[in-house]
Amino acid sequence: MTYKMYVMKFHTTHFGVGSLDSSKMTFSADRLFSSLVIEAKKIGKLDEFLSLSSQDDFVLTDAFPYHLCPFFPKPIGYPKFDQPDLITDVKEVRRQAKKAKKLQFIAFEDFDDYVKGTLIDAKEHAVTNIVTKNQPYKKCGFFQVSTVRFLDDSSLYMIANESDLFNNLMTSLQYSGIGGKRSIGYGRFELTILDIPEELKNRLTQVHQGPVMTLTTSLPIEEDLDKAMEDGFYLLTKSSGFVFSTEVKENYRKQDLFKFSSGSTFYETYKGLIVDVRPLNFPHAVLNYAKPLFLKIEVES
Repeated sequence: MTYKMYVMKFHTTHFGVGSLDSSKMTFSADRLFSSLVIEAKKIGKLDEFLSLSSQDDFVLTDAFPYHLCPFFPKPIGYPKFDQPDLITDVKEVRRQAKKAKKLQFIAFEDFDDYVKGTLIDAKEHAVTNIVTKNQPYKKCGFFQVSTVRFLDDSSLYMIANESDLFNNLMTSLQYSGIGGKRSIGYGRFELTILDIPEELKNRLTQVHQGPVMTLTTSLPIEEDLDKAMEDGFYLLTKSSGFVFSTEVKENYRKQDLFKFSSGSTFYETYKGLIVDVRPLNFPHAVLNYAKPLFLKIEVES
């Protein structure tokens, strides 16, 4: 399969983080996967899409900023700004550490310099606002929602394996939207499919012995989990929430699932999986995507 870059030019979005009045700029691969499952079901291609996504070489990344070039998450554990040498002023060390802490995403062209210790200025891709909305004919119909508006030249992108089915689903999804409050127009986007630059393509991998960074919020299979936790630098994120299904009337809470956040780094790749997080006695599978694509980290020997 060929990797492609799917650039999504959003207008206004709400990628919730637990409440209406909070929102993130980006979203993880499991959210995209769930939206693609819904689109596939709409057009009668669900079984075909699930068969495609179960293949070992099928991968999705989380969504990251795109501004003239792709940006990547800050690699966890690189570099070691908090370990001063004997000739560095303590105040300067603290200044560097604070600057690094503010940085969330790094342009690919600056990634290697950052890993080797060069400080990078954070770039602003979007602004967040709290908007008051009204639901007519409802008692206490006013509510507040956090929205993200992207700056003129910024958008989001993700990397995936190209196929006719995947391209059709992404094309359909741009009109349906992704994220919360789609009923009031949030989450729709304009899709552009781009070739991946050669220098980046050579750094993407699913199997590699050497330093790597995961580009997907993901979970190793059981036999890879202990080694990943022992040797990696990572943050854990909890995936939870409620199941919405046309086959049941009540809301059911999905099983919680803890995964490695994108940007976590390891000394070798691991194999991921798609997890069924359906509630007890639920009538059908509820799938949580957790298969990673990695970026090779080039460090000085």
